[in-house]
Amino acid sequence: MSVGERELLRLAKRCMRCGFCRAECPLFRLTLSDGSTARGKLQSVLAMLRGEIGRSSRAMMRAFECTTCGACSAMCPAGVRMEEFLEQARRSFLQELELPVHEWMVEATLSTGNPFAAEFEASVLAGEVAFFPGCTSHFRAKEIERSCISLLKRSVRRLSVLRFCCGAPLMTFGGDAGGFVERNLSKLEGIEVVVCHCPTCTKVLRERYRVHAVHISQALLEFGGAEPLRNSLRAAYHDPCHLARGCGVVEEPRELLSTAGVELVELEHSGRATRCCGAGGGLPVSFPELSAELARRRLAAAKARAEVLLTFCPTCYLHLSGAAGESLRVVDASVLLAGGVHEVR
Repeated sequence: MSVGERELLRLAKRCMRCGFCRAECPLFRLTLSDGSTARGKLQSVLAMLRGEIGRSSRAMMRAFECTTCGACSAMCPAGVRMEEFLEQARRSFLQELELPVHEWMVEATLSTGNPFAAEFEASVLAGEVAFFPGCTSHFRAKEIERSCISLLKRSVRRLSVLRFCCGAPLMTFGGDAGGFVERNLSKLEGIEVVVCHCPTCTKVLRERYRVHAVHISQALLEFGGAEPLRNSLRAAYHDPCHLARGCGVVEEPRELLSTAGVELVELEHSGRATRCCGAGGGLPVSFPELSAELARRRLAAAKARAEVLLTFCPTCYLHLSGAAGESLRVVDASVLLAGGVHEVR
């Protein structure tokens, strides 16, 4: 048994088989299959490692059927950290599975420095407070990066901008992020506070890089920079899983938006009990139909309460806005606060 398999065995043995994870698992609500739950994944891997079942593609793919929303870990009485388990499982199984897109994402990140195989604009080193746009905002939602920099520059006179990948795609798609993170550490020298918009980047920088990383909503509350909106706005707010559960940032986005003049409407499942939109964990690549259905359900819940849905996550924003119809407008909150969508009513 390899070192990776021994680690998987150690993590899987912690499962008590209680099934508490079923209650909040977004995928279990869709599939009604225990294999979609944390318990099902853990027990499948445990059985494979013990030789009780074969290493079938179907069983191994269960490790990729997850949004890494963290709802199961939050409820687990045994303290199982599913993200840690899934990262190890995906890394162990990737070479045995035929997943060309996953392999490409891993190879692109390792060879070019990001999962889009594109070239980052140069970083700007100006002060001890730095904005970290991350890959998604930089390459797929540039208006978010511009808005965050504009907001921060209103109060941070010497703002650095650090443009590189944190390594989350490697953790998500089955690559080894250890060396990647190690090589990036020198890029953070001299920086005291890293401000992120992406909740996943925030979480990874906190946990893997051990730096003082804060979300943009926290930074704007502390430093200032968000001004009252020109027009009043009534909107629902979607809590990104990695922000609310992963980083514990729940009240700050609400306080910031309320101070700016937004009348917030709470969704039935919000805060740490938020429901995943289906964008995380690489699910749109691994299981696109399940990912799309989770988005439809989240949008339906929002449509019942408001005509505008705000969020503070580039991945959630792109996923939800791509699935939303004309009856609901999905808006990134940082773009709204920067005045980029002042026409929203």
